[in-house]
Amino acid sequence: MDQTLVKLTDNSFPVSVIEHIKTAPGALFEAHLHQHHLQFFYFKKGNAQIYYNQTNCPVAAPEILLINKNELHYGENNCPELRYFVFRINLKLLLSYNIVPCSQKYLECIESGLVRFTHHIKSKHVSNLLDCIITEYTEKHDGYEMKIIAYVFDLLGEIFRNHKGETLTLHDSAILMQKTNRFAAVFSLIEKEYTRTITLEEAAGTVYMSKSYFCRMFKQSTGRTLTDYINRSRIEKAALLLNQGMCNVTDAALSVGIEDINYFSRIFKKYMGQSPVNYIHNSSRYLL
Repeated sequence: MDQTLVKLTDNSFPVSVIEHIKTAPGALFEAHLHQHHLQFFYFKKGNAQIYYNQTNCPVAAPEILLINKNELHYGENNCPELRYFVFRINLKLLLSYNIVPCSQKYLECIESGLVRFTHHIKSKHVSNLLDCIITEYTEKHDGYEMKIIAYVFDLLGEIFRNHKGETLTLHDSAILMQKTNRFAAVFSLIEKEYTRTITLEEAAGTVYMSKSYFCRMFKQSTGRTLTDYINRSRIEKAALLLNQGMCNVTDAALSVGIEDINYFSRIFKKYMGQSPVNYIHNSSRYLL
């Protein structure tokens, strides 16, 4: 089961918090990146593997993992029950507040990619700050927004002081951004067009690569082949519909562009570990 127990997001506010519980081993999320966000994974129970920039990072509760902006990342759950929070800090929105000297001296350096932070964070202070943000978001007492912003600046100050990894030149930052963004157009294409057939030629052409080079680099970056990535995206959409009781198996298959119900059932079982019919009747069904 993937239960979003706390989903605290607001596009007009620079911080979002989402809590997840996974009750089955398997993929946590597909490879993706954030162009304007710092992201913190705060593990409360269990252990997982998070992959970033082709680096495999084992994590276990109560550890924290930081993902810098424009870092390609994906995750795998290793245990029967995993509980974790995801915090996203919208740097672009935070910059719009124009808090001098914080904006110019610190936030612009992060937003422009000139400062990179270490990923694996073991800090009681950081844990306490994240817990405080969760409490404020959950209880929503008067002034909670200002308290959260204060905690966020405390958090950014802490990682700037004690968890700064490297400082890049504008040239190096541009090269790194070019490398990490190379598949962004492919991810966007799949997200928008997953209901139709996306050929290898089309995907490779989107990022101006030969088919052989694309296959090698896509697998290296995401851990999956293009077909595997597309099929899993389709099953993720179908499972969401089935989980919400919005349609039957045939309608779920057609909604993600699969007309062959037998084929749909085969790939559904591959990713979900059970047939779509069993999934519907399983009281402990989960999302990918």
